[in-house]
Amino acid sequence: MLNGAIMAAALMFVSALVWWMRKHPNRAKEHPERLRMPKLTAIFGWICATFGLLTGLWAYSYPQSPLDARIASVGMFVGGLIFVVMYRNFYVAAGKYEVAFRSLLLGREHVLPYSDIADYRLQTAKGHSYLTIKSVHGVKLRLNPSSFNVSPLMKAIDYHRATGQWPVRAESPRA
Repeated sequence: MLNGAIMAAALMFVSALVWWMRKHPNRAKEHPERLRMPKLTAIFGWICATFGLLTGLWAYSYPQSPLDARIASVGMFVGGLIFVVMYRNFYVAAGKYEVAFRSLLLGREHVLPYSDIADYRLQTAKGHSYLTIKSVHGVKLRLNPSSFNVSPLMKAIDYHRATGQWPVRAESPRA
């Protein structure tokens, strides 16, 4: 009975947390148009890195400690740091004529005008929809459009489907 109540409370907490994260997207303070990963990604990364560090201190300080603990501590620490780096690096900002984003691990910034999109796919995998965009220069962006508000990009895709052309910025006449 107690286990069921604990499981139900945990399920309700996680559901409320996911609902809140979708309702309040994480925006960068300096650039409010940029959507970042949920803060839970960084929190999870720091927790994993901390536990990995503590386990590593224990495992490497005692010579009789099992090798499994040493390997697991390094894996937890590195995995946690990867989550922190992913949170730190990634953002996406969809504008009227272009989408700007930064890659997950290496942090390379890209500005992709919609007119440079060579291929796009909206596919469903494991119940989630994913949008994959490839540019003529080989730049690729893959994200879940329900997690990140990319409605200007989706409008541009709808415009492309209807007219066969991408929306482009009007050039100002040169004097």
